[in-house]
Amino acid sequence: MNYSLGVDLGTTTVAAFIMDEGGRSYPIKTTFNFQYPEFGLDSVKRIQNGLDENSVKKLQRKAISTINALIDENKNEIEFDYDDIKEIVIAGNTVMEMALCGYPLVSLSKPPYRSQSDIFFYNNTSYFKDFHLLNSKLFIFPVLDGFVGGDTVASIYYLDMLKRDKPVFFADFGTNVEIVIGYKNKIYTTSAPAGPTFEGGNIKFGVTAKSGAISEVTLKGGIFKVKTIENSIPIGICGSGIMSLIYELLKGGVVDKNGRILPPELIDSESFSVVERGRNENEVVLYFDGKNNIRFFQEDMRQFQFAKSAIKSASEILMKKFKISNNDDFDVYISGTFGSHIKPDVIDLIDIFPFNGKKINFIDDSVLLGCQKYITSESLERDSELRNIIDISKNFPLSGSKLFESRFIENISFQL
Repeated sequence: MNYSLGVDLGTTTVAAFIMDEGGRSYPIKTTFNFQYPEFGLDSVKRIQNGLDENSVKKLQRKAISTINALIDENKNEIEFDYDDIKEIVIAGNTVMEMALCGYPLVSLSKPPYRSQSDIFFYNNTSYFKDFHLLNSKLFIFPVLDGFVGGDTVASIYYLDMLKRDKPVFFADFGTNVEIVIGYKNKIYTTSAPAGPTFEGGNIKFGVTAKSGAISEVTLKGGIFKVKTIENSIPIGICGSGIMSLIYELLKGGVVDKNGRILPPELIDSESFSVVERGRNENEVVLYFDGKNNIRFFQEDMRQFQFAKSAIKSASEILMKKFKISNNDDFDVYISGTFGSHIKPDVIDLIDIFPFNGKKINFIDDSVLLGCQKYITSESLERDSELRNIIDISKNFPLSGSKLFESRFIENISFQL
């Protein structure tokens, strides 16, 4: 039997699925991008480590090794030979796609932050060295502009934005957060510099969404109760758990509107018992079983505030440019592994979007769904739609924007 492979090539996490020729899709496999930790956690570090042809080849080899590992993981569960995979479709952010193709990243290191990748990358996997798939058709989703990459194009394509009868607001939570508003013949995009917080990055006990990751937190009577992925012993906290924890800390009066973890004597509730004084600042004891001691620190809170402020500020600016407000009728889709775990009340209290959380529809991985749609669609139809998306999309970079800087400062605090 012949198979196709779809890959979401993220800076922190890489995900892939196998689909057979009958349209059956097998369970998604995920792993950390092998470029980490040697080449840094975020896109900025990857760019710094891939400025010329020699250095970017190291990033390219790591990306290929990551995809190879996911192919092998699928191969362990599905009996197939490498030659049985006839097509591979890849979507990633601009940095990841350029690195995969072996293009130096110097053009992304300074304004105007232009991509050097081809608009439509059709090739054969023999283009890559050391790739498990030696002779498969290869398609990489086109980059829109700057840091709005092929992963965003794949999501726009999946959501059929051009065929909608009312505006669609979309945000893809990855190492950065790409934001899109569009419908009919109008698509606006931007990229919020949120960093890897929502994938567990830059958080002391942060982990990706994997077995043992704390995905939900409740605080009652001064005691935390945690839920973990696959009900395993807690090993750390992932994106949904971080948002859930901060919601409980705000609701319980453990954290003030400025994001400060209060000392126990200033907490007017039973929740004071979850806070301990550290060497320099207060810290939250989330989970302790005699072996695992999972804590949340003031620096973790700051990292979250930077991330949430970047997202809210970017959303406000793009909505203003598109001329829609919270009171207008528009659909909202958020993509990320945390989606189904987050309640509207949590979204509202942690103050991450400039609209009501009840508007939100969650999608687990819009990028892979875009890859899946591409694999199952007619070639002429899909290429025409993608070219139309590229032609009408308008990107609004936030780098150097005085408006973004002022909104970012304003949105650091919580609206309690």
